[in-house]
Amino acid sequence: FIVLYIIFLLDTKIHLREDIEGFGFKGEILGEIPFFDTDEKQKVFSNPTDRSIISESYRMLMSNTRYLLKSKEQQVILVTSSIKGEGKTLTAINLSLAFSSLGKKVLLVGCDLRNPQLHKYINEEKNQKGLVNILIDNSLDWTKSVLKKFEKIPTNDILLCGSLPPNPLNLINNGNLEKFINQAKGLYDYIIVDTAPTLLVADTQSIIPIADVVVYLTRCNVTERDILHHIQRTAQESDAKFGLVLNGVGEKNAYGYSYGYN
Repeated sequence: FIVLYIIFLLDTKIHLREDIEGFGFKGEILGEIPFFDTDEKQKVFSNPTDRSIISESYRMLMSNTRYLLKSKEQQVILVTSSIKGEGKTLTAINLSLAFSSLGKKVLLVGCDLRNPQLHKYINEEKNQKGLVNILIDNSLDWTKSVLKKFEKIPTNDILLCGSLPPNPLNLINNGNLEKFINQAKGLYDYIIVDTAPTLLVADTQSIIPIADVVVYLTRCNVTERDILHHIQRTAQESDAKFGLVLNGVGEKNAYGYSYGYN
């Protein structure tokens, strides 16, 4: 009993939905993504008719995120996390594909200017024209840099980060990002922005003001419970709607995902 008590006492990670609810987080819990022991690229929701557990979990996340968007003018969804490895980039991709599977025009933007991962999921070169080029020169025709990588979901567009800049924070705050987002709003139904972790760099804090909804990733057995204080404080300081996602949930702990799929 003493050994078990010490083990539980020293365990400071998030494991269940109840860990977040017990903390008293004021925002929405948008969903729980089950843990799948497969290659990351196989987790990409690229078939709009897929009825697997993973596709249904992202459809549920998409549906709950749409609920937070109160009007057609609210289009910008920012996806972030606290630290590396919580699954924000994969979630951003699958969330964009879930929206696109409804026939909506969606632009997925790689805005992690420190450690971009988006290119790895779509088998593209890292150092090609992308968001960084637009932030340097807003006169560029950025639509020529947009990629279409999913034949079965043609309304999904992707704009990669591009070459890593020496001064990411300065670029984000030079005003060109807002101009680009405003242009994209006229062409797309939704704009989903994959950003850097909030605890590691200051970039994302500068981007949050342009977002209508922030989808914030936590991960079972990875995210510390104390980080919920940081998430709560960030949510309170923002005008955007905040929603948490619990990623990597064990299959027995997932709510509703086993129904009809066993």
